Amino acid sequence: MRSWAAALVGFALAACLPTHQLIEGDDAAPPNNNLNDTDGAAHFDVDLGDPFAILGLSPSHGSFKGGTRTVVSGRGFSSTLRVFVGGAEVPPSDVFASDPSRAAITTPPGAPGPADVRVRIDATAQERVLPQGFLYDAIALTPDSGATTGGTIVAIEGSGTTWAAGTTVTIDGLPCTDVNVTDATHLECTTPADAPGAKDVVVTAPDASVVSAREAFTYSDSSDGYRGGLSGGALAGKLKVLVLDSWTGIPVPGAKAIAGSVAATALVATTDQTGAATINDSSLTGAVTVTVGEKCHQPMTFVDVPVDTVTAYLSPVLDVACATGDPQTVSGTPRDLGTIEGELVFPTGIEFQTRGDWTGVPLPVRSTERRAAYVFVATSNPLQGYQQPDPSQATTMDSPGVHGYGYSLSWYPGNLTLYALAGIEDTSVTPSRFIAYAMGVQLGVPVVPKTTTVQVDIKMDSLLDHAVQVQPKPPSPTYRGPDRVLTQVAVSVGQNAFAIFPNGSTTTLLPTSATLSFVGMPPLDHALTAESYVLNATAATGTYLQAPGSVISRVMTNNANGPVTLTGFLPVPSPSSPGLSQWDGKTVSVGESAPFDLLELDVSSAGGLVTWVIVSPGKTAFSVPDLPVIDPAIGLRHGAIQSAVYAAKITGFSYAKLRSGQLGSSAWNAYAFDVLSGAY
Repeated sequence: MRSWAAALVGFALAACLPTHQLIEGDDAAPPNNNLNDTDGAAHFDVDLGDPFAILGLSPSHGSFKGGTRTVVSGRGFSSTLRVFVGGAEVPPSDVFASDPSRAAITTPPGAPGPADVRVRIDATAQERVLPQGFLYDAIALTPDSGATTGGTIVAIEGSGTTWAAGTTVTIDGLPCTDVNVTDATHLECTTPADAPGAKDVVVTAPDASVVSAREAFTYSDSSDGYRGGLSGGALAGKLKVLVLDSWTGIPVPGAKAIAGSVAATALVATTDQTGAATINDSSLTGAVTVTVGEKCHQPMTFVDVPVDTVTAYLSPVLDVACATGDPQTVSGTPRDLGTIEGELVFPTGIEFQTRGDWTGVPLPVRSTERRAAYVFVATSNPLQGYQQPDPSQATTMDSPGVHGYGYSLSWYPGNLTLYALAGIEDTSVTPSRFIAYAMGVQLGVPVVPKTTTVQVDIKMDSLLDHAVQVQPKPPSPTYRGPDRVLTQVAVSVGQNAFAIFPNGSTTTLLPTSATLSFVGMPPLDHALTAESYVLNATAATGTYLQAPGSVISRVMTNNANGPVTLTGFLPVPSPSSPGLSQWDGKTVSVGESAPFDLLELDVSSAGGLVTWVIVSPGKTAFSVPDLPVIDPAIGLRHGAIQSAVYAAKITGFSYAKLRSGQLGSSAWNAYAFDVLSGAY
């Protein structure tokens, strides 16, 4: 028994237009536009070719299931351009001709193999065909991106394939492991480790038939590319654990992966240089408690894991004893960024002839005001607060551009969703005061390390003229709290991607029954046609929204006509172990204040320096391994203990990376999707 005094703190929780032109490396040169010959004599009679033409697509291939975002290059395009791929017309909502020389489209489904691409302008009856201008790949990957450390479970669907037991898969020439063939056209495998970038995928059947796809899987060394959690199939004798640093996304070698709730009988493995560890034992069936720890990192425990793959992101311990280098630093290495460049294109009545005025954005009325726009990367956390960028990053009326206003953004590698907000900015205050009036969205933007992705134009076609009304029903305040409620509205912009707005949050003191109106939200049309408003409410304590409190997150609605009520806040759960006296470091017991699906317990020591995160799918009493018995370097330090308890009622969540029917608990599903991405 360790004499750790425990001070208790309770907390209850309940038309896209990506263009994919890449300029490789820092030495990439612009195209040569000099029309002079070698002797310096100018050519004034250059034949530029057909005034209405289709020249090519970039990228020129994609999945047979459709959905590839590509750019059609040519001449003489108009805003009413029609595009056909393999005989199937691209819906008008999926065509955006940003200037006479290019149009962004989303491909329809098609048969594997080359397909003709046809463009047409009905007003003039002009048509042009690019024979075999697009190649439909015979395979589709879900997900199509993952960590450079490998370990991503990928589902591959084929068209007309003959897959069977013995089929092999390679990514960038490296074998994909644990190949599981479901039928002749469906299989799964686990990706190998590889360098960042887009890689070719090859599937070879036992009959020697081969199908492949160029650049079908993208490796990213950003932690956002593979955020962690539980995945894979049912636990059946083999457990794979991947450990990454939450700050850098790099592997953590030497970490302990512990399977079992009792230290004396637990199965223990150590991660290799790729941050991976595998435990093979016939006792690993049904469900097992999995703990991950490493010196100078915060430990984490998952109770009753029913699947065979666990990915944990461990946060570093901010202690000088863990610092390295001179001057000292705590964890973290630089990562290569990629750059995105493009223009913000505003609607105009004179198509392609002039840069459009900032439609929907009023003129400044003060000398300290200006029209400004900012480009953001969509977040996976709808509870994230809005952060106003530095004014130097703004796109303004003076920004260069051909048919729009130029912007540039550097970000970590991966496939991103971008959104842009344009409005009036007052720079006389710090941070600057920004009111947004117009919005644009850009999906599927590839970011490659040390590479510039160009011509990523964003169509600013949504006016922020809607209001969303929210009526939170928070719990009653107590002398300990909560004493206020933070209400937020975001907008989904694709799967697990959200746009945050400068006027998207407000804080109200408790008790309250007020109906809150969030004005300046976009209508759900154009690029947002299939999206939703995302409502969140945090009842918490104090200015910094601390425990105790309760959170309602990711309530989806399309209702912009009347108030939406947010109910279901959980009362504060009361843990008895760790309690107010001593804790044995092994036993967890929590009083059930209300039925919940998911429990997270944060046990901290050394003044909050070290935190052990313990997660359980709705259990109120369970055991965890005594960490110092496993390895003294990963145990909590002696001293005062604090515990913060988070309980969540999970409804309506889904996690695409997990196969349905194999988790055994929707709470785990939601945890992998929500908690590890920082949404709690």
